[in-house]
Amino acid sequence: MDKIAASIMCGNALEYGDELDALKAAGVDMIHFDVMDGEFVNNIGMGLYMLEGMKKHSDMIFDVHLMVVEPDVYYERIAEAGAEYICIHAEAVKHLHRSILRIKKAGAKAGVVLNPSTNLNVLKEVIKEIDLVCLMTVNPGGSGEKFIQNQYKKIADLKEMKEKYNPDLLIEVDGNIGPETIPGCAKAGADVYVCGTSAIFKGDRDLYKPLTKEMKDIIHKAVGEDK
Repeated sequence: MDKIAASIMCGNALEYGDELDALKAAGVDMIHFDVMDGEFVNNIGMGLYMLEGMKKHSDMIFDVHLMVVEPDVYYERIAEAGAEYICIHAEAVKHLHRSILRIKKAGAKAGVVLNPSTNLNVLKEVIKEIDLVCLMTVNPGGSGEKFIQNQYKKIADLKEMKEKYNPDLLIEVDGNIGPETIPGCAKAGADVYVCGTSAIFKGDRDLYKPLTKEMKDIIHKAVGEDK
């Protein structure tokens, strides 16, 4: 698949409404919304008031990525705001299966995020219960980090698990995703590409549409699709 999820944190913070409008017009499929608490990762990211405001403004699909130490307390509010996906780090929760069920009970689709060093084995007992797996292809919380090359194999291994246990699962990749890394991710089996400063947010908003098309064309070329 070729879903582009724009990392809204990379947009102009003074003009998020205009950014969302431009991204929708550009053909972006989803909005990736990072929440960081300064403890699970060093950075402090976007807050729930911002999510609520953005969802009132835009009808785009939101994928909320929780990089926090206590994600369980936020599910109901995030779902009430209208977010379609809530994605939690396996490393951040004590009872992963229980947390997934809580997300679904709140009314959202459930996603699990894995840091680069986290083994896919943690998914074996929950893969049938989830809608999305986000593989971090850099260590989370920073910016400008290099893509970790062994993540290509991890994507391919997850693709095998997906085909065996949950064909509808979406495989998302997040971290330095752009023209140089997208082909390898696409060939390995990625479905959703979180695009930030490496791919879309490179300048004026009039570039969003051609850049989004460029990323999708790269995906199609990598997997041999003629579109």
